[in-house]
Amino acid sequence: MEHAALYRRALAPVAITVGVLGLAAAAFAQAVGWTEPNRFAAFWMGVAGISMLSALLLIRRQALKGGEEFWSPPTRRVAQAMAPMLAAGLGLGLLELLRTPMERDGIRLAAIWMILYGGALNSAGFFMQRGLRLFGWLFVVIGIICHGILEFGETSWLVDTQSHWLMGWAFGINNLAYGLYLKLTAEPLETE
Repeated sequence: MEHAALYRRALAPVAITVGVLGLAAAAFAQAVGWTEPNRFAAFWMGVAGISMLSALLLIRRQALKGGEEFWSPPTRRVAQAMAPMLAAGLGLGLLELLRTPMERDGIRLAAIWMILYGGALNSAGFFMQRGLRLFGWLFVVIGIICHGILEFGETSWLVDTQSHWLMGWAFGINNLAYGLYLKLTAEPLETE
């Protein structure tokens, strides 16, 4: 149970950082007018790369501060659990870049990315407390709802020009809220 508490404590700053980056990226894309679908996949794959690098640097800093090795067996297990879903998201993003600009669909890709990210979080959650698995399921459900609305419903608010805000809400606000929740509800460690 001590490892679960440590993971929970380590995850809070990572989730907050990823949330802030997601919100900032969505605001930036909207501010500069990149609302057409031909820029969506490349832009958000870049944001994902920056977010992943930031998360790894935060985790490394936490490991050094705690006198632990960075690439420990538990860290490897979590990374291995998340890798298939994250690799699928990267692959589908690259395939989206191969489509002609007229065939690209930011909302569809965002929904698929949400589902895959949720699956990755759910997989990682088997090494932590139940909350991360539930958070993963939230992404899966939101992604399915967005994909269903896209396929079966005509809406004026879920259109390609809003795809960056959808990503900002899904990956920005949700991660930020989860990170703040973890930070505010963290129990002090025995050594503190």
